[in-house]
Amino acid sequence: MTRRVIFLDIDGVLAPIRRWDRYGDLDRACVEVLNEIAARAGADVVVSSTWRHGRSVAELQEMLRAQGFTGRVVGKTPTGAAGAARGDEIAAWLAANPVAGYVIIDDHHVDMGALGTRLVQTQPAHGLQPADAPRAIAMLMLPVPEAPPG
Repeated sequence: MTRRVIFLDIDGVLAPIRRWDRYGDLDRACVEVLNEIAARAGADVVVSSTWRHGRSVAELQEMLRAQGFTGRVVGKTPTGAAGAARGDEIAAWLAANPVAGYVIIDDHHVDMGALGTRLVQTQPAHGLQPADAPRAIAMLMLPVPEAPPG
């Protein structure tokens, strides 16, 4: 249980609104911030974005690597019932995969529930910024309760 994970949204995080062309190029500066967070915290990525639909973990890894990501994608959150809250999908992944620490990086907070305390919310127009890194790293280092809130 020493793994730390970053639950990663993509639109509004690595693909700021100004770059949205659906599954196109990601913002390299945002990807570099993700690289810094992952490297400094020793964290892997679990994709929680809708970009996970129809893609294997290996395909997600390759897609991110092609855009400059140097870390590891180790999973994707399960797809819940239609209209399921992203926070519920993350809680389901955590229930099946205990971790030492985690952070959620997303541009939305409305469906996170109790997991919202682990959220680093980005501004959709700018994506992940260097100023977000210290907070994300600090959250990754926080101990996780025995049972994640859900």
